[in-house]
Amino acid sequence: MSYMIAVFKSRRDAMEFGSAMMRQGVRVTAVNTPRSISSSCGLSVRFPRGAIIIAERVLAMGEYFSFKGFYAV
Repeated sequence: MSYMIAVFKSRRDAMEFGSAMMRQGVRVTAVNTPRSISSSCGLSVRFPRGAIIIAERVLAMGEYFSFKGFYAV
């Protein structure tokens, strides 16, 4: 199974996004951000690739000013 990660500059935003995804029924995991992607907060949210539409919706509904992007892993 392939995954996506959502990368944030803020740990708070990453944790809030992860909680919002779980409320939508998506299984998420907090993971270390790969150094090749960012040297920011170091925490990202991993979720199944098939949940990208839900992730985009959650992102649009919140105020995640530190969001850096989605990456396929």
